[in-house]
Amino acid sequence: MKRQLPLLLLFLFGACTDEVEVTIVAPSSNWEVYGEDTIQVSLHPYRNVALLELLIDSVVAGADTYPGPTSSFVWNVAGLREAGVHRVQARATSGSREYLSAELTATVGYRSRLLLTGAGETLRIHHPDGRRDKLFVPMTGAGPVCPRFRPGCKSVVFLWNRKLYASLVPTGQAQPLDSVENGIFNCDASPVSNLVAFDGLPAATAHIFTKDGTNPRVQITHDSDFVIIDSSRFTCTSNLDPVFSPDGSKLVYRRDSRCLVPGDPHEGESRLNVFVMNRDGSSPLNLTPGLAGEYFSGFTWTFDGKWVLFLGVSRTLAANLSGQVLTIHVSQGLPPAMACSPTDSTLIYIDPGDHRLRSTRLVWTADTIYTSGENVLTMETFGNCIDWVEYSGQ
Repeated sequence: MKRQLPLLLLFLFGACTDEVEVTIVAPSSNWEVYGEDTIQVSLHPYRNVALLELLIDSVVAGADTYPGPTSSFVWNVAGLREAGVHRVQARATSGSREYLSAELTATVGYRSRLLLTGAGETLRIHHPDGRRDKLFVPMTGAGPVCPRFRPGCKSVVFLWNRKLYASLVPTGQAQPLDSVENGIFNCDASPVSNLVAFDGLPAATAHIFTKDGTNPRVQITHDSDFVIIDSSRFTCTSNLDPVFSPDGSKLVYRRDSRCLVPGDPHEGESRLNVFVMNRDGSSPLNLTPGLAGEYFSGFTWTFDGKWVLFLGVSRTLAANLSGQVLTIHVSQGLPPAMACSPTDSTLIYIDPGDHRLRSTRLVWTADTIYTSGENVLTMETFGNCIDWVEYSGQ
């Protein structure tokens, strides 16, 4: 036994100093991560490893004490910037020595998608950097008008022959949702629910309706609605272009009205204004009380719901909910369509000259807003529609 002891000690000493092979076995390098992803690390041998750590950009993001042969770590990237590239590595500690895995790279995937119209009014889905999303097949043949994503980009609502339809993305059959006797002209889908808003012409006055799933539509503006403008009563003559706020609680829209009060100083005068109301039609608020002679269209909200951007007759405008309206520079001329990011300060728009997709950054406070910089995203050309919604899957 004494003769064997040195050999046993030598064996134990050798076992304690074995090199530890640390390997990230899943996912493989250069993967895209969206919300939460599981990272698996293997150790060989593992018996003398006291600590295994996951490193993201050299910072410890998770730890496992006295791990087994395989450990799993959950990495949540919800708070990280879209398209950001990160270095991922694992580190094992055995005795006084540390062992590192090979370094892998991971890219935070785009958590939003663009819905655009192309030649022939086909629907096309792109990443916010302009790349076409190859997982989606363009919808063709329907001639969709005013297409809008539903939450998660799983389906699209649109107009065809002035009727409201919905279709699963990418290849679902279009299903009719609703129709109004004299036609529907614009629609939008809530970013957070199954609610759809649209304007229709049931009689002489255009009004706004909402529809929740298969439930009957609800008319939320009416012929008798009036507001006080310039101290006079103005009755609505049309309500058009409803667009949901980012939290789905409000609608911005264009309201035409006329003073019909006999003998009023403004009798017979018309007003065209941008209004915001609750999604049930209550508490209408005039965002443009001081503007006259404008025509408004192309509404989009900043992601925090503090500013509404829209087009005037010859300029791009922004209004906060206090009724302050500012002119902002977006392009040379009015863009045919624009959309604010649902997650950050990016504004994407279609250039009025070459119809290419461009982007700029918005900078705003409570009482000012302006654009900064410009990028061309793609050499492709597009139609007159952009929608931008958070994406719920890979």
